[in-house]
Amino acid sequence: MPENNYRVVLTGELAEGKSEGEVVARMAALFKTSPDKIGMLLKKQGAVIKKDINLPTAKKYAGAILSTGAICKIFPPEQQVSAGAAVSSAPAAQPPEVVASEKSNGRAEPRVVVIMLSQKPEDRFTPKELEKLSGTSNGIRLQAADAREVSYDQIVGLAAFAETGGGEEKTKLFVFISAHEAPFVCDIENIAYSDFPIKVLPKSIASFRGFLHFLCKENPSIILEETTLDFLSGSQPQNLDAAKAMKLATGMGVLIESGDIDAQT
Repeated sequence: MPENNYRVVLTGELAEGKSEGEVVARMAALFKTSPDKIGMLLKKQGAVIKKDINLPTAKKYAGAILSTGAICKIFPPEQQVSAGAAVSSAPAAQPPEVVASEKSNGRAEPRVVVIMLSQKPEDRFTPKELEKLSGTSNGIRLQAADAREVSYDQIVGLAAFAETGGGEEKTKLFVFISAHEAPFVCDIENIAYSDFPIKVLPKSIASFRGFLHFLCKENPSIILEETTLDFLSGSQPQNLDAAKAMKLATGMGVLIESGDIDAQT
């Protein structure tokens, strides 16, 4: 069918300001494969990542790929014959099952958004502090006055960061929950990692990374702030002071509220 004849193709180019090593690491994390395989794909100009799909699915693939810093294009059905030899004759690459692979529940992989810290903070998005975040049989338990047990499907977005202030640095997590305007925020030292089926490691930051991977697996349509994806790929969490952390909370809150996620992913 013509509507299912779209394809997503790598151009071999990188976004401005992105290094090859950075892009390879992020794509490897997103594709759940080795950096070597991603490096080979990026060197193949015109490598077809996915073909014979409809436009919404193509946009999901392209958005996820673009978020890593790799440039790709969507070719509609009418361009497949005349798109040029480099693209039309290129054999489909064989990436692992990938970026927007459909799960049995029909949802795609986590969506990555870029939040510019220029948004004016709004009090309604002031994070609600959690004394503890623990696990339940089908979700998490928030130790807060207005939210207790939350299923994984109710987790809308995540953002990890290191907050600096008073000479002290603490790694924290914003958790955006459906039906709650403001996010919840938790110091990673207050997460009960042993409640979840993950490997608990001596260093909290390593257990925290595993915990985020687990949440993304349980809710494949979750929204990740861009530097949080970098953190999952092995980078350190971004450093923010209290003012910038509030801007991050507002930026993600406004985006989630607007419903324009798909336009950015």
